[in-house]
Amino acid sequence: MLPEPRRKLSSEERWLDKLAIDIAAGKRIDDLAGADFRETLYTLWSGGRERLVIDWHNKLLSAPMVPDMYKLPLRAHLVELLDQRSNLAEAVVHLQELLHHEQYSTRANYLLAEYYRRTGDEALAMRHYEAVLARDMDYPNVRVRLERLRRARGVIAAPSAGETIAGPEAIGATGGARYQLVRELGRGATGVVYMARDVELQRDVAVKLLHPHLAATSQAGPLARFFNEARVTASLRHPNILAILDMDESARRLVMELAAGGTLRALLRQSGPRSIRRALERHAQILSALAAAHRRGIVHRDLKPANLMFRRDADAPGAEIVLGDFGIAHLPDADGATRAQAAKENLSAEAGGTLAYMPPELRRGDEPTERADLYAAAVVLFEMLTGRYPWPRDRLLAGTRTARDFELPAALTEDAHSVLVARLQEHLSRLGNPDVERRPATTEALAEARRLRDLAIAEASGWP
Repeated sequence: MLPEPRRKLSSEERWLDKLAIDIAAGKRIDDLAGADFRETLYTLWSGGRERLVIDWHNKLLSAPMVPDMYKLPLRAHLVELLDQRSNLAEAVVHLQELLHHEQYSTRANYLLAEYYRRTGDEALAMRHYEAVLARDMDYPNVRVRLERLRRARGVIAAPSAGETIAGPEAIGATGGARYQLVRELGRGATGVVYMARDVELQRDVAVKLLHPHLAATSQAGPLARFFNEARVTASLRHPNILAILDMDESARRLVMELAAGGTLRALLRQSGPRSIRRALERHAQILSALAAAHRRGIVHRDLKPANLMFRRDADAPGAEIVLGDFGIAHLPDADGATRAQAAKENLSAEAGGTLAYMPPELRRGDEPTERADLYAAAVVLFEMLTGRYPWPRDRLLAGTRTARDFELPAALTEDAHSVLVARLQEHLSRLGNPDVERRPATTEALAEARRLRDLAIAEASGWP
């Protein structure tokens, strides 16, 4: 019998074979991040060779000579390809790995939630949906799907003080009789926040109950750090920092002042962008709060509109913005050394900073510095002025950043004084510079923010 003729390889397959040979010899490794590599895979995929493209990803991921810095984006791309083929079961092992990397964790949590929802594991699906909302409250479809799961599991009414959004089976330590929960205010990967009534002092407060699974022995270290961070936060007495009033480690409970005016996120959704004057007033208050934290060596790491609140109606005279949720803050140890390792452990990893406000250096895994908070403050200021992020969603996920990201639209500034506009643009560009070393110190940024605020007030009242 004649042997079957060998199939002739396509030019794309020959190119990949040659690349593999070169990589094995320690050559052309940088090509894995190049346009030719991506175009070759795309051509094969669009030509119906989907399984071949997936196999090539797996081959490169298992190759010991391929550095981890190239494997991470390969793994993320493989996951997206498997999702396109409705084969998330094969992607689960890769998604579990991506959970530990900030730039991919939101998407990984979402796809894991989708997988567990489809396979009937509702408890795990809820856990991963909650982790998504902790990073991005606007992630498409997540809130609706989580609410459906909650209703299906009977988690509808306001829970007792010992219950969290993990469901009735998750009842742990009680909140005691002092605090009567009224209604849910928000939720995240580590717990849920309720409006409550302090019956002893007859005042309304906010109570954060941590999820019962955080009581596991494996979580003892991260949980202890969570409350240590809360103690440090409680020591930050500042008009623009939310006050912590009480805590109970055994009940996994924090009690905070109630910011009844809602969040900046809600305000921007309901009312749209702020005027230049109002945005700069809020911006100066935010930087003032950050300066107080930075003086103590605390980097917030999760500055975003959802963590910026108002004690009363945001448009009321004298209303101030307050910074809350230091739950993933980066703190100095008692000896002054920093704790980069803490971010890699479960509690901190689940509550990682929201992608849109994360500077390039944190996406690379660098140790947080005060300038990371300044980058986030630039995104928040841009959002207050324009009602949107500095980038479209595709660039947000890609993570590419340039020095021109924070250029304000002409329509926003054409009616403002040229001196104010020029200095505002320069201030934004400096805070949002992708090069961390070119951003100013917090005290310098705060001084300039106050000068810009005063210029905006002078313009509103008429220039001399």
